[in-house]
Amino acid sequence: MKIIITENQYNRLNKSSQGITNAIIKYMNEYISKGERKINKKSRNYGNLREDWCINGKETISAFYYFEKDEFNEGSISISKKIVEKLSNLFSIRRSYVIHVIEEWYDDTMVPKFEEITGESGLSIDHTDLWDKEHPCRDEPVKPEGITDEEMIDFIYNNTAYRREEIIQKLESGERDLDDFYLDIVDTVKRKAQLGF
Repeated sequence: MKIIITENQYNRLNKSSQGITNAIIKYMNEYISKGERKINKKSRNYGNLREDWCINGKETISAFYYFEKDEFNEGSISISKKIVEKLSNLFSIRRSYVIHVIEEWYDDTMVPKFEEITGESGLSIDHTDLWDKEHPCRDEPVKPEGITDEEMIDFIYNNTAYRREEIIQKLESGERDLDDFYLDIVDTVKRKAQLGF
């Protein structure tokens, strides 16, 4: 059985689809305008870049930009399932369509701004994941006043799989800065505690 769609019907369907796309984009622009963008530098993210959006006390969108040998490899975003479900129910459309529009919107709108901030180029979003639950926003870790180098090395040693010699080697070779390394592990420990790992 053939289904024939007239040009007039096609135009109506296409227009409707574009209208929904525009509505999703408008919603996302307004939603993200209420947020605070937090950027993790490469030195604190194993040579990769990351940005988290903190909105109403929750991390609801995160973008990850992965590099191999200092060359951009791929990008992805993780979005709260609640956002997708809300838009899907609001417009009575499939979640896959909402996810596709959000991914395209992020790639077209947010990635260029991120490139400006970080001085990177050629970044893109290649796929999207959904978070089942939102996480509380994390504060930027701060080095405690009076903490010694030895205490920071002890903390790194006690909270990672690195041997003490490996940590010292990374510091002496200039691969890692001690303050940065320490704050990176503090942040990782807090995140694991929040996510229940």
